[in-house]
Amino acid sequence: MKRRPPPCLLMLALCGPVLAGCRGPAAEAVGARDQLRHRVLAFWNCLNRATEARSRRHFAEAARHYEAALLLEPAHEDGLYYLGQCRREMGQPEAARAAFERLIEVNATSARGHLALGALLASPDPSEPMDLATAERHLRRAHEINGEETGPVIRLGEVALVAGRFAEAREWFESALRANPKSVEAAFLAGYLGWDESRETAPLVRRVREAGKVEAPVKGVLSEGDRRDSQRVAAPPLSSPLGRLLFGEPVGVLRARAASGTPISDALVLEEWRAVRRLRREHERRAASGRPD
Repeated sequence: MKRRPPPCLLMLALCGPVLAGCRGPAAEAVGARDQLRHRVLAFWNCLNRATEARSRRHFAEAARHYEAALLLEPAHEDGLYYLGQCRREMGQPEAARAAFERLIEVNATSARGHLALGALLASPDPSEPMDLATAERHLRRAHEINGEETGPVIRLGEVALVAGRFAEAREWFESALRANPKSVEAAFLAGYLGWDESRETAPLVRRVREAGKVEAPVKGVLSEGDRRDSQRVAAPPLSSPLGRLLFGEPVGVLRARAASGTPISDALVLEEWRAVRRLRREHERRAASGRPD
């Protein structure tokens, strides 16, 4: 069955013949204003439909509406960004990359565009391309644009770790911890570097355990003046529209254990550090091959 065009484009198509029939300078001016108005309405109709479909995780439907919106406003940054995210969710990394690259062509200072590209090109997913040199370039640019965002910092540490630049990796992880002491990823990966260098493990594990602590539920209702200790708030969840971290899998094991209320044991941390060592070798091989597995 032939797919019907989105309603927003039908609206624009129906208005065309009417506008074409106008004559005279005044009529043409009125026609141009009407055409612009209908174009704007059609664009927002498409964009709103895309947002609604994306919120339901209907990514193919959302992508169609984003594409229709971008036919009307090709340089719309939200449209390009979310089209890329939908394409990535649909398992179309090259199409996602094209959308993100178009975004930074439109706006070279789009931190989220550079971060999305860096995350895509430094992904553990074997179906996605791995290009750590290009990923690092975009992640550094994202960090330059928005130095308060810790996402690029963790990912830059991961890239340096896979590249064997351990001192630099440690600097990135420590920087992330200074910005957010509850960053389990940073504490865990910084600890891994110390463990790999045969340092005393007890303080390294203790640091991971402290970062991974989840705040106990507050009993009763907070009054207006009550506050929670910011140091006891759990780090943000690992799940992200930017995809998985290179070493997100072992970190996820620790997060799941903490979320369940089960203490993080020394043995568990050591086991997951060994998993990092295995993953590091796999990423090194994949990065060297220059292509997905």
